[in-house]
Amino acid sequence: MTVFIILLTLFILLLSVVCWLASVFRRSQAARTAEVAAFGSAVALFIANWCLAESLPFGNMRHVLCFFPLVLAPASLYMRHCRGVELTASFAAVGAFAMLGALCMPMQAAWRQMPALQSPWFAPHVTSYVVAYGLLAVSAAQALLSFRKGSCDSLRAADEVARLAFPFLTFGLWSGALWADAAWARYWAWDIKEVWALITWCVYLIYFHLCGASVTVRRVLILVGFAAVLITFFVVNLLPNIVSVHSYAQ
Repeated sequence: MTVFIILLTLFILLLSVVCWLASVFRRSQAARTAEVAAFGSAVALFIANWCLAESLPFGNMRHVLCFFPLVLAPASLYMRHCRGVELTASFAAVGAFAMLGALCMPMQAAWRQMPALQSPWFAPHVTSYVVAYGLLAVSAAQALLSFRKGSCDSLRAADEVARLAFPFLTFGLWSGALWADAAWARYWAWDIKEVWALITWCVYLIYFHLCGASVTVRRVLILVGFAAVLITFFVVNLLPNIVSVHSYAQ
């Protein structure tokens, strides 16, 4: 099973790269085909991880990274058909980086849910944050592209994606507080991961309240917000000697 999971992860990585290349070279049909194939493979990977862990596969960094392609493809479809923004290349690139990260993480096949994770908040809380972080990664990529292109088109796309992500980010913070109260009888503990999650939310809240600011300020705020996302998601979990009640996610 572990070999199958590794091969499937590699296959999704390959499909994501193909999707990105096809989008860059304006091969729309090939890009859509690769996107759909990557999504189908991500469903299979999610089921395989679930079977191996014998529990909902959200318990470690590799599980969460493997879940990203499942939410990125529908988000790309929504942005294309409902918001009129073509971002297939950016979504594919984020999916590829997620799969590359998953390949670098240990398998941890013996993971089981600790008592604090045995909650109905577990799945919606993690899912909302994965959706938000995946979208914010795309938003940051568009903000970077706006520097290179010297136009506001990419920045407008970055703003659209960030606005879609913010409700999921808010729900993740809110559901985490309710879950903490149910598990530990307190809504907030000033744990380092909680603090950085709040900082991330505040940066994007400031961004939305400064929608009339200059292009440079808006770009910087999007990138600072995503830097906070990276600290919350990766740095806090992976740096040694950090004491956190969220250490089960390491």
